[in-house]
Amino acid sequence: MLRRQSPPRDSLELQAQQHAALTLWLVNVFLGVLVGTAYLRHLPAEVSARAWVFVVFGLVSSVATLALIPAAISWATVRFMPRAAHQGWVQALVGAAFLSMMKVDTVVYSLLRYHFFSSAVLNVAVTSGSEDAVHLGGRVWWPVVLVVSLLTSGQFFLWRHMYRRRLDADSPREFSSIFSRPAAIWGLVLLTVIGVEKSIYAAADLEGDREVHNASDVLPAYSQWRVSELLDEDGDPRLVVRPKGEPLAYPIEWPTIAADGPRPNVLLLVIDSWRRDQLNAEVTPQLHALAQEGRNFENHCAGGNGTRFGIFGMLYGLHGSYWFSFLEERRGPVLLDVLRDAGYERQVFSSASMGFPEFRDTAWVGELENVHDDFGSEIPYERDLAVAEAFETFLEGRKDEQSPAPFFSFVLIDAAHQPYESPPGGRFQPAADRLDYIELANDRSPELVERVFNRYRNALHFADGVAAGLVESLRQAGELENTIVIITGDHGEEFQESGFWGHTSNFTPEQIEVPFFMLGAGVEVGVEERPTCHIDIAPTLLEYLGANPALRGAWCLGENLFDPPMGREPVVSGWAHVGVLTDQGIFRVRMGGKGGHDIDVFDESWQPQADAETRILEEAQTLRRVSDECRRFLLGAEAQ
Repeated sequence: MLRRQSPPRDSLELQAQQHAALTLWLVNVFLGVLVGTAYLRHLPAEVSARAWVFVVFGLVSSVATLALIPAAISWATVRFMPRAAHQGWVQALVGAAFLSMMKVDTVVYSLLRYHFFSSAVLNVAVTSGSEDAVHLGGRVWWPVVLVVSLLTSGQFFLWRHMYRRRLDADSPREFSSIFSRPAAIWGLVLLTVIGVEKSIYAAADLEGDREVHNASDVLPAYSQWRVSELLDEDGDPRLVVRPKGEPLAYPIEWPTIAADGPRPNVLLLVIDSWRRDQLNAEVTPQLHALAQEGRNFENHCAGGNGTRFGIFGMLYGLHGSYWFSFLEERRGPVLLDVLRDAGYERQVFSSASMGFPEFRDTAWVGELENVHDDFGSEIPYERDLAVAEAFETFLEGRKDEQSPAPFFSFVLIDAAHQPYESPPGGRFQPAADRLDYIELANDRSPELVERVFNRYRNALHFADGVAAGLVESLRQAGELENTIVIITGDHGEEFQESGFWGHTSNFTPEQIEVPFFMLGAGVEVGVEERPTCHIDIAPTLLEYLGANPALRGAWCLGENLFDPPMGREPVVSGWAHVGVLTDQGIFRVRMGGKGGHDIDVFDESWQPQADAETRILEEAQTLRRVSDECRRFLLGAEAQ
């Protein structure tokens, strides 16, 4: 009887390397699923058994899908790295990074309800200037470095143990482990899990079960593949917000202004993250007093829940869904083109970088020499003071000109944006001494909310003084009576009123309702209670200069602030959705979606409405109008 020979040493070496790599990958998938259980706490209190099964299986599926990236790197190390120890360290580092990113994603989702593995976060990571908008600081990065280091060491020791154990076995039969089973078996297990969750999702999609569809939002990198779209390819074209970045047909017709019309200066002053209820005598007393000198719009809505959509709406007069197309084509707004042709001097003074969001490639693409956004300091409130000084210097320079041209100035004050910076010793106490995002993700206690909210209010109180000083400098220069001054916020800010921190996460009043008032040339003192929006600014300014209101719809979607309609359903935008605010609820429409399947309905506390289908039918006319507005200036829209 022949004795079975042991495999050659080179063969055992390769088997040991492959076994260690596969083991480490499977362990990281398991640990990733454990980390991902944090997503489950964001499910509604009452969830059906089918939705629970879907989410659990979907979590395994999503984590395994994301883990294909470290799997590919592990395969490459086995294939191309000759030294086993080098393979182990690289695989350990990649595995540690994977688990750390999973943890970061749970934190991001807890704070904002979108995932770290998303195009929105990628945009922050790759766009220059984003450091002015996202402040993490050493208190966040040092723990991350420490955790990654510890995880890497632990993973390497596990890799080395599995590698040596396999290598020291005299034959395959002498080695037994659950992880030594053929990869095909583990592949079959994962394929079964994926098949179950995809089947549940497909069945729910066909049945119109929004519970499963909404539950999928908590899963990282989950592909919401819609069977219903295959069965009904056209969907309902009247309810479509077309995909991001489609080619423009803008404007349909250029507005013209009367040659002998008025030519007032324009100051558009924006306070970042200023929500409507914070225009009051306690938090912003000087701006509150100024609002009484002009026209206060008490029912005003921003263009969206983030800076890019808020400012885009102001300058373009369009819904934020168009942002991506204008960025793709590097197109500026009609407003600035007309003002340039009319001889206006244009100046932009911003405390935050105009590179993020990408306003240098959109709104200011034709004004780059007039953009001032580099004021040195890393502290927002110090930059705000520098902005005010730069604006005053600009006004001083005009005094030496015999017949200065009218000016359009855009000014952004940044102190009230996260992390809410202001000089020490603010009037609202107790206030958080810093913003700890890990703490925010894990603590929603009333005590923390109060401290963070007071930190925000202290920043607004500081911004109040800076903004009022800008208006006073206009007054001292003798320019106020010949200047239309518009003061507003780009978006709001939430402090757990509906379970969120900050902005960009929903379309609740806290995130999209902002203060808005005008004063100066031609502005009647009083209060406007009819609903108004940021998209009304551009048409109001050009029509004041003599543009024909009858042609308004050929270049924008707004109304005239001096004569807004009585009834209105404001449209707001986020990164992946458009929101429509109606009496029936807040309708969230997915960009690029097809028909009613991609519309969800929430109340003002951002709770899903059970009778969504009924509400969609009741507001079908409004939704179709919004769909048409979101396509009007896209190429080929006239053929639909």
